[in-house]
Amino acid sequence: MNKLFLLFFLMLSYIGYAKTLEIKDEPIYETKNYMNYALADCLNEQPPFKKIKHWSKTKKGFNNSKNRTKPYWVKLELKNISNNTKNYYLKAENQFTYHVNYYLVKEKKVVKHIQDGVISKNRSRKFNVNHIIFPLTLKGGESATVYLKIRNYNKIDLNFSLVDESYLIDYYQTYNIVEGIFFGGMLLMLLYNLFLYFLLKFKFYLYYVSYVFWLTIYFIGIFGFSQRYFPNHTLIFHLSSGAFFISLTLFVQSILNLKEKLPKIYLLLNLFNICFIVFTLIHSYALEEKNFYYAQLLFNLFFIIVTIFIAIIILTTYYLAFFRKDKIAQFYSIIWTFIAIIGSLLPLEYLNIVSLPISPDYIVQFIILIEVLCFSFILAYKIKLIEQEKKEQEKLLVQQNKLASMGEMISMIAHQWRQPLSEINGTVISMDIDYRKEQLSPLKFQTYLDNIENTTAYMSNTINDFMDFFKHNKSLEQLDISDIIQTTLNLLSIKNSHNIEINYQSSEKITFEGYKSELIQALLIVLNNAIDATILTDRSPKITIVTTKNRHLLTISITDNGYGIDKTILDKIYNPYFTTKHQSKGTGLGLYILKMIIEQRMKGKVEIKSSNSGTVCNISILLKVKNKYTF
Repeated sequence: MNKLFLLFFLMLSYIGYAKTLEIKDEPIYETKNYMNYALADCLNEQPPFKKIKHWSKTKKGFNNSKNRTKPYWVKLELKNISNNTKNYYLKAENQFTYHVNYYLVKEKKVVKHIQDGVISKNRSRKFNVNHIIFPLTLKGGESATVYLKIRNYNKIDLNFSLVDESYLIDYYQTYNIVEGIFFGGMLLMLLYNLFLYFLLKFKFYLYYVSYVFWLTIYFIGIFGFSQRYFPNHTLIFHLSSGAFFISLTLFVQSILNLKEKLPKIYLLLNLFNICFIVFTLIHSYALEEKNFYYAQLLFNLFFIIVTIFIAIIILTTYYLAFFRKDKIAQFYSIIWTFIAIIGSLLPLEYLNIVSLPISPDYIVQFIILIEVLCFSFILAYKIKLIEQEKKEQEKLLVQQNKLASMGEMISMIAHQWRQPLSEINGTVISMDIDYRKEQLSPLKFQTYLDNIENTTAYMSNTINDFMDFFKHNKSLEQLDISDIIQTTLNLLSIKNSHNIEINYQSSEKITFEGYKSELIQALLIVLNNAIDATILTDRSPKITIVTTKNRHLLTISITDNGYGIDKTILDKIYNPYFTTKHQSKGTGLGLYILKMIIEQRMKGKVEIKSSNSGTVCNISILLKVKNKYTF
């Protein structure tokens, strides 16, 4: 039993202390299992140490919040067991190591001392690489000891790999290609969405651009480019971690329209933004002042808040996706769930809860790139939904305009019909009187019937024109412009109580493809405005309609002799709800609907020119809507 106990004790002793790393011909060696750790008060003493007598392979005792903020020592014993001189480099992946003192000791003498890290970047790194690397040369059969004094926070297990030059060159060729793809993709998405913001002026594009920008800055720091290119501007990289969460919050609020759909969640996310601002500023200040204890405390607390924040975002998207049937939220929930599952590895690794063979920074990096690409697709889909909603609103405006015209015309038709009905009634009374007096000859009877027939035909034509105007036909028709204008003038005759002279001039028969009722509506808008303009003048009111065509186009020119449109408002006349008329006489939608019908529905063009002598409205329409000709 005693022998077994002794054997067990020896095994524990063997495990408790790291072995010497023997170097031969391998291009890479992992040093994790060869590291010895010490937390001592002799921080100003250079190796080889006199006071540190006990080194530990484990990091037990380091992971409490107090010790993690102190500098600690790492010892690595090496031996070249080959006969050839070996040139190697100690390379660390972690980019947020704040200060590392590297000592290479041979025969109890320090032969090389290098400082590196965020606050003391080594300007002489081999190949000017992004990661922390320390050179190491061993002759055949030579032994050496590496001592590292590390000042960091939160991360104790700063893993180093021992690599040769050929491996390092090959590694950085691949590394630079991968990082080029990532940062190139991020830059393209940033510029693309920035362009769309200036083009469409939707706020969620601006928030998304801000999110991508700060996320890119964060990864520039994570992957060492900040140390390489911006060694004296660390503050912006400290701020980036909170800034991209703030931008993300604004983006989520905007893209999901939370202010209207879920106002309580909207306010809650505003509180999170306040927390992000406060924590980011205090944390950045602590890092700049090298107060690692508070920096680590805030860092850990920040990750707890972020975890709650992400959970709320995911639950919100699922609620909108499956209870409110929000299509944008459906896409968003799937992407965010996937990212959250993978992204959870990052805080867990930072907090020393899990240890992964591959740095989660690289995993998260490409998950983020996928996220940025997917969100760009979601934004494009959002624009499509907005355009669909806009088209529905435009259709509603057109129908409202028609209904307004219908109400006005119904009253005018009723007024117009009183005279024909009176004429029919008078004719019937005359027939009855002549019949009773036995004076109703066949010729007179036929005359009475012809009068009644002519009057009813007039009334019937008026109703047919009226019904054609309000017929909702979505299909293109082959139309004759003379018939369209005549129908329009027939409808207009009901309103033209001032008997304004309207002349129509056409040089030839012109047929074209179009939507009959919508073109009539567009012409009525222009002619009604022309009538209103000529009524206000002291000139003899006159309106002229001229139709011409060239190879591709039909042009309808409508000219009035009114006083024209003020030049200061000429560029505003197409704006919805803009009107110079009294509120009771105009809604300001006429020219807006005119432009929408001609330019969007019929792929044509509207151009209005005005002067003191009158106004000219030119409506150009493609003779064939599918013609390749464009304006």
